Amino acid sequence: MKIAIVGGGPAGLFFARLIKRSRPDAEVRVFEQNPRDATYGFGVVLAGTARDRLREVDPETLDRLARAMTFSGSQKIGLNGDSLVLTYPGSSGAIARLTLLQILGRLCDEVGVEVVHDRRITGAADLDGYDLIVGADGANSVIRTIWPDAFPVRSHQLGNRFAWYGVDRALKPNALIFRYHRGGCFIAHYYTYADGLSTFVAECDAATWEGCGLDRMTDGQRKALIEEIYADVLDGGRLLENNSIWRRFDARIAERWTDGRAVLIGDALRVAHFSIGSGTRLAMDDAVALHDALIEGGPVAGALDRYVAARRPVRDLFTEATARSYDWYEGVRQAMQTDLVSFVHDFLTRTGRVDDDRLKEYAPEFYARHIAPRRAQDAGLELTA
Repeated sequence: MKIAIVGGGPAGLFFARLIKRSRPDAEVRVFEQNPRDATYGFGVVLAGTARDRLREVDPETLDRLARAMTFSGSQKIGLNGDSLVLTYPGSSGAIARLTLLQILGRLCDEVGVEVVHDRRITGAADLDGYDLIVGADGANSVIRTIWPDAFPVRSHQLGNRFAWYGVDRALKPNALIFRYHRGGCFIAHYYTYADGLSTFVAECDAATWEGCGLDRMTDGQRKALIEEIYADVLDGGRLLENNSIWRRFDARIAERWTDGRAVLIGDALRVAHFSIGSGTRLAMDDAVALHDALIEGGPVAGALDRYVAARRPVRDLFTEATARSYDWYEGVRQAMQTDLVSFVHDFLTRTGRVDDDRLKEYAPEFYARHIAPRRAQDAGLELTA
């Protein structure tokens, strides 16, 4: 069996390793358009539940990744100068994206996967002769471009603007800081991913983009503005750039998952919004599901049908939750007009997947200290009414 994987990100590399390990006789080749050891972005996160699933599938991969991770079990939420710290039962593990890809690349080499860098697939002829073609090439998927009729895309562009930066120091704890500045609403999402390094996502709503003049600034001026607004958070640190362009998020969803011998996984299938923070996890889970479907045997078409049947319900639920999350951020100006505890509760329950019962497990200290007393007070008021 000959397998072509287009895209050398987490989804493509992890799938390549899994399938080559299970089917050593298969010819597995990954085509990556970027040079070796080149990537965009800074750090990525794998939560505890995601790591648990990876350990079940491939403990060696998880062990190597874990040794390079920075772990955190808390998160600060700030609103207009006030803040509280949430403590979670599990932990999130952050890792430099480049380190993640290097580790996965070495693991692929060890099982005999051929990873070809500096090679951009430009047409269907480049993929002739392969029994299976896996589109793991991200939001701007070449596979979707080559076969646009096979993989139509539904797209929804958001109003908020954002940019990914790094910071030349460890910002602890991980945090989300919401604040007004000159009438605008700004958000900083940040987390440490290595010694002395953090990821920092800056965001503003559509009204702020024009009202505070960001639409008339250069990217350099916007960076300087964020450094001014969050000078206390950065504490003398600098924002680092790596393709740090301010843009609107394009929520792209492929209407079809497979066509003949071609299949999509990861962001090529559905782009994960950073407010959920699960892009890497979803991509690697897609890789696992596709691998599991293929090793059951039988024709490729049947295996791809099994992949869709197993994975689509999960992805559909997550897509709904993602939409609720980014819609909440789109209306952040209104959401910020409340007290801190109400705001944090609103934030934690924004996707509709977390009710009070789940909140007790997800953020037990926050629930016990802030929500349970309110619920008791409300119940008391109802009894005396």
